[in-house]
Amino acid sequence: MLGARVGNWFVEVEIGRGPLGVVYRARGFDEPERFAAVKVFTEVRDPAAVQRISAELLPLQRLDHANIAKALDCGTHGGLAFVATEFIDGTDCAKRLESGRLPWREVLSVAVQAARALKHAHNRNVLHRDLKPAHLVLTDDGTLKVLAFGLAKVFPPPPGHSPAIGSSAYLPPEAASGKPLTRRSDLYSLGGVLYTLATGRPPFSAGSVVELMHKQCYTLPERPALLVNDLPPEVDEFICTLLDKNPARRPGTAGALLEELERIRGKLERKGEKLTWPMKLTPDTAEMAALPAALGGVGEGAEAQPETRPLFKRPAIVIPLFLLVVAALVLPFAWPSPSADELFSSARPLIESENPDDWDAAEKYLEPLARKYPDRYKDEVADARRKVKDRRELRRAIGDGAKADPRTDAARGYLRGLRLAQIGEHAQARAAWDGVVTAFGPVKSEARWVELARAGLALLAQPGAQVPHQLLDREPVRAALERAKELDTQGRGAEARAIRDALLALAEGDPVVRQMVEDARKK
Repeated sequence: MLGARVGNWFVEVEIGRGPLGVVYRARGFDEPERFAAVKVFTEVRDPAAVQRISAELLPLQRLDHANIAKALDCGTHGGLAFVATEFIDGTDCAKRLESGRLPWREVLSVAVQAARALKHAHNRNVLHRDLKPAHLVLTDDGTLKVLAFGLAKVFPPPPGHSPAIGSSAYLPPEAASGKPLTRRSDLYSLGGVLYTLATGRPPFSAGSVVELMHKQCYTLPERPALLVNDLPPEVDEFICTLLDKNPARRPGTAGALLEELERIRGKLERKGEKLTWPMKLTPDTAEMAALPAALGGVGEGAEAQPETRPLFKRPAIVIPLFLLVVAALVLPFAWPSPSADELFSSARPLIESENPDDWDAAEKYLEPLARKYPDRYKDEVADARRKVKDRRELRRAIGDGAKADPRTDAARGYLRGLRLAQIGEHAQARAAWDGVVTAFGPVKSEARWVELARAGLALLAQPGAQVPHQLLDREPVRAALERAKELDTQGRGAEARAIRDALLALAEGDPVVRQMVEDARKK
């Protein structure tokens, strides 16, 4: 292939390989000073797919954004499809990771530029579908270019072939369950990429695609802040929100993602962090095309309008604007800010409310309290935030559990094993999953649940998957038994027995707790 002419390009050197083909750097036939990255799809054998390549790639060629590698040309060569895109002289993020994780400030820069690229593409109904570090290239000046937009739809894996395990590490849960991909799916993949860049490892790792997809659907990743000591909590929460299993709890659009990044930027700068925010290199061409009409300009073929006085030289506009600016500058100093006692008094009834919507509302008082008065109510604020977080996660867990609707006994058995594994009852979880594999292994219609049960058994077999009973903290059990003893001495034997019975029921299968309760009864 080297030295051959492919379309309007002379192939010069191989620069990469993927599961579907080979990428070459090529020089223009008519413009020798122009370079392109030409990908030849050597593994695509479907003649129909090769023939429809021009029509499939037409929407991709309309993408025109500073953070997207532009599609230049496409066609066939020797019966093989090829795509020529803008040649980017830079290093992809997969190679950058070979030297270790990126500083979190660079990760934020990648997030901003990738979100701008996604916003441009999503506004034109184009999904990326295969975001991963290898598809994000950073040039020497820090500009990000997103590669391979939409190619996963044009050239999907052949029937019967699973995606490569490297790509599967960033696929959203809805892809694993066969649901259609949406804009939020691209945002999940971006969250996985940002997690990898910030921590130096993907959110999930596994020995097979089946095991990896099981984790994507049912396992929570370790929080990035636990792996990176200097990661700000705002960035940690941002990445975890993108990786939410439920698409409805992710940001709705890339535009909303950019707004959230701006809020994070403001919070960090108020804390004294110095951030270099990526500049917009070129405006969105579609947005620029709409500007003349929006500003009352004259388009081609339109009738000229009489010249009018510029907007910002009209007194009726300038004077009110001037007064608004003065008020905005003066009011923060003239209006007294609430004290620490007032902020905490406002937050307390919201925290203690039984309405989940009030828990989130409490944050608007807790955040300024922690920022303006870091030494006041420090423990109370930490407890309140932990309480709000615990209640929110409980609400989500109950909501997700209510959505489970097993239609067969195999599905019911798998979900039962999953719930037991989540609460640490690994022996009972193993028994449930063993039952699914043994009973439904030969039943073709239940193959999905059998595969997931096998993947769960493999996870439980890994070292460190189980917490031995003897390593659990027994102090709360001792405290409960002491309380039962006090009730006995007060003549409230029924309440004492209720505590001991509850401990036995909760610790079913734990010989240590059973022995502690028996010893307490003898005493």
